[in-house]
Amino acid sequence: MRGPEFGPAPAGFDMGTPGIGDRDPALLSERGCCFWLSDTRVDATGAERVWTSRLVQQVTAGDGLQSAASFEVAFNPSYERLVIHGVRVWRDGGVREASSPQAFELFRRELNLERAVYDGRLTAHMIVPDVRVGDVVDTCFSIVGSNPVLKDSLSFTPRLQWSSPVVETRVELRLPPTRAVTIQAFGKVPRPSDETVDGVRMLRWRALDVPPWRHDSDAPPWHVGFGSVHVTDVTTWGAVADLFRDFYAPPERLPETLEAAALALMDSRPEPAARTVAGLRLVQESLRYHSVGVGDGGFRPRPVEAIWETRYGDCKDASRLLVAVLRRMGIEAVPALVNTRIGPGLEHEPANATAFDHCIVRATIDGQNWWLDPTLTAQGGDLEHLSRPRHVWGLPLVQGAQLERMRDTEIPTVCETRETWTFDRLADRPARLEMRTVYRDWRADDIRRWLANDGPRNVARRLRESLEAEYGQAVEAAPLEVRDGGAEGWVELVELYDIDRPFQPWDDSRLRFVSRDDVVGPNLRDLETVRRVEPIDLGAPRRVVTERVFNLPTPVDVRPWNVRMAGPATELVSSLEWRTNRQMAHVLDLTVLKRVVEVESARDHFAAVREARHFNGVSFVVGVEKGRLTPPAGAGKGRGGGISWLGWLVVGVLALSAFARLASGFG
Repeated sequence: MRGPEFGPAPAGFDMGTPGIGDRDPALLSERGCCFWLSDTRVDATGAERVWTSRLVQQVTAGDGLQSAASFEVAFNPSYERLVIHGVRVWRDGGVREASSPQAFELFRRELNLERAVYDGRLTAHMIVPDVRVGDVVDTCFSIVGSNPVLKDSLSFTPRLQWSSPVVETRVELRLPPTRAVTIQAFGKVPRPSDETVDGVRMLRWRALDVPPWRHDSDAPPWHVGFGSVHVTDVTTWGAVADLFRDFYAPPERLPETLEAAALALMDSRPEPAARTVAGLRLVQESLRYHSVGVGDGGFRPRPVEAIWETRYGDCKDASRLLVAVLRRMGIEAVPALVNTRIGPGLEHEPANATAFDHCIVRATIDGQNWWLDPTLTAQGGDLEHLSRPRHVWGLPLVQGAQLERMRDTEIPTVCETRETWTFDRLADRPARLEMRTVYRDWRADDIRRWLANDGPRNVARRLRESLEAEYGQAVEAAPLEVRDGGAEGWVELVELYDIDRPFQPWDDSRLRFVSRDDVVGPNLRDLETVRRVEPIDLGAPRRVVTERVFNLPTPVDVRPWNVRMAGPATELVSSLEWRTNRQMAHVLDLTVLKRVVEVESARDHFAAVREARHFNGVSFVVGVEKGRLTPPAGAGKGRGGGISWLGWLVVGVLALSAFARLASGFG
């Protein structure tokens, strides 16, 4: 393995003595460190791209020793060289150089190993010796080179605001004067200086004492609120597609066994839609996901012959294989690039070669586009009912390509549950609980995948254990029943339990039942903050419905209701009705209407969630006399067992266990 090189910083890069004047570093520190300087420069004027970084930090307390004394840099040895310019420790006016070839160790850490993704990157790691509280640690390095597949494409996204206080942040970009770039600013950033000296254009940003950016954990992944800039070449999406298009050229012929499989599918499925789904499932079921992104493998798929022979591959391999199969079956198909994180915001990105992190397939049947992901497994349903990628935008790898918006679909009802409770007249007898849950769209695929990987027995155990977390001991009265909806794509789970103690003591002569919350809590996370600065990501639009039917042995005093609560992005209908004098039904019907709540609507959203929690379940009390359930004292007089605001509030603040029971999906 090629280790780091050692040498001086690039000409003109500031390596002078750091300082913050007479300011008190303790007042500027966080977690035991005061960051004096972050200095970054990218030089795109030479034959090789040079990315240089300097970080100066002072240890102000014991907690900062570990981080300040640990220096590591990741690089890809296939096309990058790491050059160490210095690891200096300043103390009492003096300085010592701590770096040496012997001080560094090389690790191949493969951060995504658990996901079967290998990129070949190395980490050069050094423990800086003898670092003490009060020391200033000054590190500087360069990474030389760039991925040749990208053909020197520029996409530079430096930060000017950090999650910790930084006294000074500097960013410089050096370009040939003739290279046209687009500059996109995020958050609050200073205007750059722009000057050309000796044939080099220099764009410089300098930020002083910028307050830290506190990220909201439920913000959309494509939202950038902190100060930063994105500098890219002036280009088009068509030019970006041209960088990768030839990598996916179809083979002259398919491997013999793949040809036979494709012909068999053609013979048995004359309709294009059926052929498309059959080809998709052939690839999904044949390939094991395994990504080797060493060198240009991060952007270039392998040959179809190698993919089919090894029966493994990543998204690029799977898409290339699926395109080859579909074209052989007479289906128009092309690979398409998407972004799994920032997809909905891709239309606001300037065209650039690093805008994508995933590859899927666009198939066209009778003029209508269908977006297919061959890396998914356990997808059910025909083409109309197939769960569709939710990346919003895709770039088909065709000549003259443009970003294409994926077709909007109706909001799916991803989970529909009917619980039927039947209580015995004797207080010490268990209650019978039947649960029928129909999953659709991506939730049905999740259930299929769960059943395929863990088996029905383990799935049944997990479902029972999550139920017991709410109601205590549950005994399976019948095995878990699984029904598959075939072409419609749904999956139904039928569970039957005896709940040993459905009631809990309320006082000396009464018992209380409280239903769980499987709708509001699991789908609308309670992360309310008074200083909200970012939008709220609610996940993919979806509908979740639960109906609870209670067959009671004795009357209870519960008043019916029917309320509708609407927020900026949600709608909840909660109703309770008496169907007979011994049977009542509670329905919760939640719809997430759109994925994002803008920051200016956050307060209204949180208010809607709070209100929804008041109506997210049912509680009632019953009397006990000689071991038998009886109407509670005061029944029919507006007290005793009646649902009240107190009752609703108690239900609303019940702890939410793992018994989200797959009802929601953070799509």
